[in-house]
Amino acid sequence: MRQFVHRPGGTLRRYVREILWINSEKSRGQVLLPETTLTLVLRQSGAASLHNEILPNTIVSGLQKHTRMIEHAAGSSLIIVRFTEVGAPSILHDRVDLLYNQTISLDNLLPRQQIDHIQNLLADTRERSGQIQAVERFLSGQIRGKNVISPQIEAAARIIRNSHGRASIRAIARHAAMSQSALERHFRAAVGATPKKLSRLARLEHICRLWDTGQTLTEIAFEAGYCDQSHMVRDFRLFTGTSPEEFFRNARPRNLPIFYK
Repeated sequence: MRQFVHRPGGTLRRYVREILWINSEKSRGQVLLPETTLTLVLRQSGAASLHNEILPNTIVSGLQKHTRMIEHAAGSSLIIVRFTEVGAPSILHDRVDLLYNQTISLDNLLPRQQIDHIQNLLADTRERSGQIQAVERFLSGQIRGKNVISPQIEAAARIIRNSHGRASIRAIARHAAMSQSALERHFRAAVGATPKKLSRLARLEHICRLWDTGQTLTEIAFEAGYCDQSHMVRDFRLFTGTSPEEFFRNARPRNLPIFYK
């Protein structure tokens, strides 16, 4: 498997954290951990299946409750767009909380003509630099003035991410100068889940990152803010259905975002 990551700059940086190009000559399975952001996939070749169902070539995945297993056929080539926590609504033109625990075809959200245009353009463009420009133009062209990101919600999401899910919801609401009920309502529509759910996802990603540094489970539990290791293991099982030791022993590659490496 070969991969390349591009981090947009300028205006688009507020909406898109990274864009990945992934090519696989051989068939492969991949564990998809729940992430803190929505993802958009533009498949150029090959096929993929989720729960034994073939996926469309262009899809959007909302925030997820549980780990999923995806199978990529040999000769797969795809582009993955990882939004920022608050960037998806401005590009997808919809309430992203409606996508919670969903994986749907992109043409449910954007005009088929626009999707076909970017797919054809990518197929005709061999150079990576040209594909980067094409994807960035496609994404930037979807941004509408009416889909303005709320600075308060953006700041709240940043606190959750920077604290790895350890900040209290009360403190986040106070920082955003909002009541907890108002924060939850606006946050869910803009981010795709409540602040509490996003905090749990941020903590899960932090656990994975800490494991990759070689720390023990006891050390990880302490640094991730758990009162004890058993509490962390219980939370981890809710997402993955297995213990951290069993999960990390599995040789299948994970989707830990490049920007956390």
